[in-house]
Amino acid sequence: MNKLIVLLLLITAIFAAGCVDNAEQVIDETEIEDEVSEIVEDEVSDLVDSEDNETTEMDTEEHMGVTVEVMIEDFKFAPKDIRISVGDTIKWTNLDTAPHTATDNNDMFDSGTLEKGESFSMTFDEAGTYEYICTIHPWMEGTVIVEA
Repeated sequence: MNKLIVLLLLITAIFAAGCVDNAEQVIDETEIEDEVSEIVEDEVSDLVDSEDNETTEMDTEEHMGVTVEVMIEDFKFAPKDIRISVGDTIKWTNLDTAPHTATDNNDMFDSGTLEKGESFSMTFDEAGTYEYICTIHPWMEGTVIVEA
């Protein structure tokens, strides 16, 4: 902004000098054009740099997370195996008439008993592989792979 003011003052001085009836005063137009070009280039460069910084800040924002649906139907988890990112959420919904659970083999999560139409959600904040079963029907298995 200061450079813009200097530029305007410089242009004003040039016009004022041109209006003076002094034959001995000589203005080197090339020198003035070079100075004006340099100031304009600096201003444009500053603007581009500040825009680049804003873009960088937006690019480094944390992953916001998404919710992925797993249906419990016909005594199966669908999909059985799922790959997500840290911060994502899985929502299990029981579509069977029989009750089910989604229970991690290492006790990291447990939906409790889900009756038909009920859901359970879990947000995964750590990378890793989570194997889970339905504790009521232990042959029902699934795997969640959480990537950083």
